[in-house]
Amino acid sequence: MKKTILLLMLAVVINSCSVEVLVDGCTDIYAENFNPNADSDDGSCWYTCTDPYAVNYNLVLNAYYCEYEADVVFYEDVAAALYFNNLGIDWLDVYVGNDYVGTLQATLGFTYVPVCFPTDPDAVHFTLAWENSLSSTFTWSVRDGFGTIHYSGTDLILANNCLPMELTFKKIQDYKESK
Repeated sequence: MKKTILLLMLAVVINSCSVEVLVDGCTDIYAENFNPNADSDDGSCWYTCTDPYAVNYNLVLNAYYCEYEADVVFYEDVAAALYFNNLGIDWLDVYVGNDYVGTLQATLGFTYVPVCFPTDPDAVHFTLAWENSLSSTFTWSVRDGFGTIHYSGTDLILANNCLPMELTFKKIQDYKESK
């Protein structure tokens, strides 16, 4: 009888205990691998950029973002080159924000618009990259070797495009007047 009561009590104790199993996984409903049974996020979520204009289109990544790029070409017209030649300035450095992107021969003026591809060795060519928008703005400046800014501006750029940036004598004058 004692054994029966003891067995009954043991059975009640075992049946009343439940073990909760926690499931780790991706808890973001927007992720490719969302796990509705997951109790805590373990950082394993995967996302895919679905914009065909993005450079990372259809790539599976561990964060959701789309990356975009566009090319920019800086060059001078002949009038600007003559202006810098008269000043004795031989080289101009091009900056995007505070980042140096290239150097122009200040006394070399273009009579045509250089294209992005193939690149012209006498122009400053670079690629801008940004995230999560088909367009972006960028701030730029052109400085001589002493740090004097002769041009600056903020321009809009569209993904997968080539933006020619002609540095003209008129832009020099406009910049001087704005200061």
